[in-house]
Amino acid sequence: MAMAEHTTPTIPAVRQGLLSVVLERLGFGLIWFLAGFALLLLIAPSLIVVVISFTETAYITFPPQGFSLEWYADLFGRRQLIDAALTSLRISVWTTFAALALAIPAAFSLVRGRYPGKTFAGALIVAPQMMPGMVIGVALLFFGAYFSFRQSDLMLILGLTVFCLPFAVRLVMAQLQLLDPALEEASLSLGASRFRGFVQITLRQIIPAIMASAAFVFIESFDNLTVALFTSSPRGRPLAVELYNLVQFDSSPMVAALSSLEILLAFVIMLLLSRTIGLERLAK
Repeated sequence: MAMAEHTTPTIPAVRQGLLSVVLERLGFGLIWFLAGFALLLLIAPSLIVVVISFTETAYITFPPQGFSLEWYADLFGRRQLIDAALTSLRISVWTTFAALALAIPAAFSLVRGRYPGKTFAGALIVAPQMMPGMVIGVALLFFGAYFSFRQSDLMLILGLTVFCLPFAVRLVMAQLQLLDPALEEASLSLGASRFRGFVQITLRQIIPAIMASAAFVFIESFDNLTVALFTSSPRGRPLAVELYNLVQFDSSPMVAALSSLEILLAFVIMLLLSRTIGLERLAK
């Protein structure tokens, strides 16, 4: 029985293997470095704002001088800002309901529907995502002026719904595309109506995407300035507009305190979303 021939790797092959391993590790190291640097650029400005809000000085300075909660106490003592926060909360809730009421059937139609012009309809729905919010705000302002539709909470809700709708539609569409259409067809074959099959089967499986859409729409509508600046009522301005005016005429650290509370609100919402449904489920 012939002995199996054993071949030893040559020196150039060994060098090539070592070089590939080194290049692979350098590539992973570079990716981790760039990811960490990008994360730092995203987080550092918010951390600086939070740190500044605890300064004792009457003006914004970094690094802060001392530690004080004076600016948070002053913030909660201003009735105008509290009313603006309640206005933003009310507007955000209505915008979230309106965006979801439109996004769920729109996403289902774009994923499951078969009709002429579906591609054009999808492009039309996500078009506001490609436009600056200021363009939508100005367009609504002139549109309302032409039809005697004044700046109001209703105009603001409509503007924010148009601006936030593409985010909700994309999230729901991504979840729907992962579902097996055979489940819906099985429910129809068992006697369920199309609406009942959608509610009891499809809707239950896209709840993570719906909750994520609600969170993103709420955060975006609560902090949005570009649309609110042109569509909000002068008598009931949202918090984003009040913060904008505050930055223009006040340089106290109270601006940083208000911004820190908005950062905290967004963080709490994302934390609750992560704990309830898990953000990793949206990537599956």
